[in-house]
Formats: sequence, C-alpha cells, structure tokens
Amino acid sequence: MTKDTVGDTREPSVWSGHPIVAGAAALFVGTALATEVFGFAELAAETPAPPDGFGGMLLVLPFLSCFGVPFALVGSLLVVLPVVWAARRVSDRAAGRDAWWWVPAVAVLPAVLVTAVAGIALRPGPGTLALVGLTAYALLAGSALLARDAALHGGRLLRVLGYGAAAAVAIFGLGATAYGTGLVTEYSPPKATAAQLAGTWRDGHGGTLWLSADGTARAERLTDHDAAYEDRADTGSDRYRCTGTGRWTYEPGDSNTWSQRLDLTVGECAFNADAWSIGGTPGHLKLLQEYGDIDDPGWYTLTR
Repeated sequence: MTKDTVGDTREPSVWSGHPIVAGAAALFVGTALATEVFGFAELAAETPAPPDGFGGMLLVLPFLSCFGVPFALVGSLLVVLPVVWAARRVSDRAAGRDAWWWVPAVAVLPAVLVTAVAGIALRPGPGTLALVGLTAYALLAGSALLARDAALHGGRLLRVLGYGAAAAVAIFGLGATAYGTGLVTEYSPPKATAAQLAGTWRDGHGGTLWLSADGTARAERLTDHDAAYEDRADTGSDRYRCTGTGRWTYEPGDSNTWSQRLDLTVGECAFNADAWSIGGTPGHLKLLQEYGDIDDPGWYTLTR
C-alpha cells in the first residue's frame, strides 16, 4: 500500500461518498461549460437556420438542472470512479505509489470508446467527431482527477461549483468580447440576387434543378423529403422524386439575409408550397429546404 497521507498507510477508498459526489459535480459542471462554449461557437458556424446561440444555452440549463444531476451521478459511478480505481491499480504496479498522472492516461481508453460509439451512431464529420472526442476526454479526465482528489482529501463539492461558476463567467466574458470587438463574426447567409441564383443546382443524389434567367425552371428527380419522412420511406424511391417544369422567383426579404427566399413551382411537386432558403457563403451559395421534425429538422440542400 502507498502512503497517501502522513501517518496513514491505507489507501482512501475510491468507492465512497466524497469521490462519487465530486465526480458527479465535475461531470455536471463540465457539461454546462461545454454547452456554453458550444453556444458561442455555434454563432460563427455556417448553419441553415438562425442558431440559438447563447440564448439556447440558457434554455438548456433548466433541463440540465432537472435531469443532468441523476445522469451525472450514474456517470460518476459507472465511468469516473472506475477510471480512478484503474489508474490507482496501474500506478501501484508500475511505480509502487499512487501517482495522479495515471488518471488522464487511463481516461484515454473510455474517451476513445465514447468517440467510436458516437462515430458509429451519429456519423458526424471528422471535425465534429474530433471535437466530441476531445470534449469526452476533457470531461472524463477532469472529473476523475477531482474524484481522486476528493478520495484523498475529503469533500470538494463547493470547490468544484465555485471553479465552475468562475469558468462560466470567464467564458461569457471572452465570448462577448470576441463577438463585440469583431474578432469573431456571427454567421449570416450571404446576400444573393436573382442573377446569382440562375443556373444549375444539384443535390448530389441524382436530383437536378435548372433555373433560367427568364424565371422558368426545370427539375429532374428532385426529392420530396417531407413525404418520405412522413411515410418513413427511402428517399431514393421514384415515388418521392419529382420531375417537371415551372417557374421561380427570388424574394430578397425585408429585415435580414435570413429572410431571403426562392419560391419554386414545378409541375405537381409536393414541395411547391415550401419556399427555399438561401445559405452557404458568398462564393458557394446553397438552396435549402427544411423537412421532418420541426424540433430537429433535416435540410434538403442543392449546390452548384
């Protein structure tokens, strides 16, 4: 056994109240801070609809408060404390003493497993998957270190909450300063014109839309995602593909570039009643149409 405290040769138990609470508090606070950072980062990212940003984070906090604490306690018991316990065992065998740096080393494996599960289930892009992995590792390693500290020295709940509150204020200050000074710019769709929208658009899955400068339009195998979503069917089926001719107009909107619209009527296509949004960047415009669940919509995207 290693000597963790002066005059005491017994290792303080990892499976006790203080480590459990400290690990859960660290998970909860870390998740809230990650949500705050995401809220600011979301403002600068290209998105098909106006982001919730920091306001969305404030709306999430009550949900976290009601449901996050039980999940944090379960996560502390099932993931955080096993990491602390495994790190202690490995450290004892490798160095003959309980060294703190084995905690972040051992935390790599469960963080990789979480990232792999997220990659298989959600299939995000490489950048998003890397962010998920780094966030999972930071949450797990930080929570395990605090749980280990609580096992050695007693309660750390107030310290975790205090540091978390200070970090939340710091993140808000940095985010507000970055956007307020123009160091980081909030995303908004580029201002388009009818002349810029005329041309050929493709969905990348066999669907093509031709918009002529005279206001006529022709579509070939465009997808009616809303109908397929309601039927829980494959969007590749010919039943949900539309081909025909019609007309289009560009509506510049009244207030900002988020309100720009492309009104398209092609044959008897089911999506004729739904306007298309304008998105993308000045050099790479996109036509976007929302479909599916209103709380978690999908976006049918046409590009050049």
